Amino acid sequence: MGPNSVRFFIAYAALWGAICVAVSAYSAHGFDGDETRMLWAETGSFYGLVHTIGVLVLVGFSLLQQNHSKLPVIACSCFSLGLLFFTGGLYIKALADISLGGPFIPVGGSLYILGWLITALYGVKFVGRENV
Repeated sequence: MGPNSVRFFIAYAALWGAICVAVSAYSAHGFDGDETRMLWAETGSFYGLVHTIGVLVLVGFSLLQQNHSKLPVIACSCFSLGLLFFTGGLYIKALADISLGGPFIPVGGSLYILGWLITALYGVKFVGRENV
């Protein structure tokens, strides 16, 4: 993973982390007892935070690897798009009470799954530096 990718994924994950915490905090007080909207927001925040951490861990592992691999970039890209479609889609439903009308949320969930499968493949092929 090149330095530009590292910077992008760290910043992207950090911004989404902040958004997840903010929406989660808002959902505890701002939905006037609308449990469905609270659930959408909390689900989005949970999955969002898990995947921001996943991105940051992958970036860290990519810095420790001996041979360059495109797999962590692909996995981080899947997680990043999953954040946009799945978590973002749930936030739009929760905050604006609007359904996007398309397969955004299921596509985002599928991207999360694909990202984890690619991460597993990366783990199988991982060769770390010996003097770290």
